[in-house]
Amino acid sequence: MIPDTTAAWTPAERAAFEAKRRSRNIALGLVLGALVLLFFGITVVRMAPGLDNGKPQVGTPVAGPATAPR
Repeated sequence: MIPDTTAAWTPAERAAFEAKRRSRNIALGLVLGALVLLFFGITVVRMAPGLDNGKPQVGTPVAGPATAPR
């Protein structure tokens, strides 16, 4: 088992540690929130009707194989 080294901390050291932890947690939360927004935006754009996503739209005629003139 890992020994508890935080028991010997002074109140000032503990407060500094908790402040650093809080700021890391906030930064990580912002990064995760940004990823969620990015994925949501990509999903909305890909599902939007009428946008060319590289796939033919429903009812669009598909070109046949190209034939070389003889």
